[in-house]
Amino acid sequence: MNPTPAQLRTARLAAQGIAVPGLDPTGAVERMLAVQGQDLGQVLWAIGVRSPGSTRDDVRAAFDRGDLVRSWPMRGTLHAMRPDDLRLLLSLTAERTLRSIARRAAELGIDQPLLDRARDTTVAALTGGRSLVRDELFEVYRTAGIDPAGGRGYHLLLQLSQEGLVAWGPTARVGQGLVLLDEWAPATEPLPDRDEALRRVLTGYLRGRGPATEADAASWTKLPLGDLRRARAAAGDAVEDLGGGFLALADRPTTAGIPTGHLLPGFDEYLLGYADRSAQLDPAHADRVVPGGNGMFLAMAVVRGRVVGTWKRTERRGDVLVTVTPFSPLDAAAVRALDAAAARYAAFLGAPVVTTVV
Repeated sequence: MNPTPAQLRTARLAAQGIAVPGLDPTGAVERMLAVQGQDLGQVLWAIGVRSPGSTRDDVRAAFDRGDLVRSWPMRGTLHAMRPDDLRLLLSLTAERTLRSIARRAAELGIDQPLLDRARDTTVAALTGGRSLVRDELFEVYRTAGIDPAGGRGYHLLLQLSQEGLVAWGPTARVGQGLVLLDEWAPATEPLPDRDEALRRVLTGYLRGRGPATEADAASWTKLPLGDLRRARAAAGDAVEDLGGGFLALADRPTTAGIPTGHLLPGFDEYLLGYADRSAQLDPAHADRVVPGGNGMFLAMAVVRGRVVGTWKRTERRGDVLVTVTPFSPLDAAAVRALDAAAARYAAFLGAPVVTTVV
């Protein structure tokens, strides 16, 4: 039976573990397989909202220990994930990513000799457990005669990341330090064969986002539909067909006990994890979440699984001010639910939060 939009929202909140206690930051990311995270501050909260009781320092500590890293496992977009899951994803996606960026690399004048020199320079700079923030590494590049300007440095890092050479590791005063992945977080298990890798990626995707369609999974991974169907066959009875093209794990969490209101960060997987987001966000309001269609997803206020507005954070005299801008007036119950979500956010930050609904 085809699940209704309300059933999809409830089941997806449960799968994503939003505001559901029980996991630490590393466990929360493992459940999701990968969490979109081009903005470090936003992804810290994306992890925190899925590991209630954890603080911002707890999430940072998971990166500092090497339990979590950030890299570009797919779509040329930064995600947070466990190091072994990064290796798993790259085994399926890196070749396609490198093909997709080859033309831009050529436009930037990146040829094989330059890439080889950047690789050697990077290894020399980071060997021995060292980490450098981006600007520090780019200064090393300049000293070695490699000009990182005009996006060239970023593109070199993207290519080296696809080799599994580098990743963003320990947190710094601003951002994160780049590390040699295998030195910073050595692999704990060998990579599986392709069918098993596909199975793990599909079940990992559904574990943190189901119910979802093959098209949703293809959009998220950028793997061909044929690979997703191969993964579905390899998964066997572990994956159920719910009707209407929707798939979910046979062993999936209960939907009981999920709070009503949530303040989710920008770029959150609750929206970006799907090709079709209409169950969570009325298409009429899509431009309120992505103004101008520029790819910048604003932080979202969610009530009963629906995105009902956006929110932003400012600081004043030690207080954190949360301002919610709803798409339409909220009833008193919805405001109370968002106040409760703000209290969870305050506990994560370890700072007082004052909430205003405008």
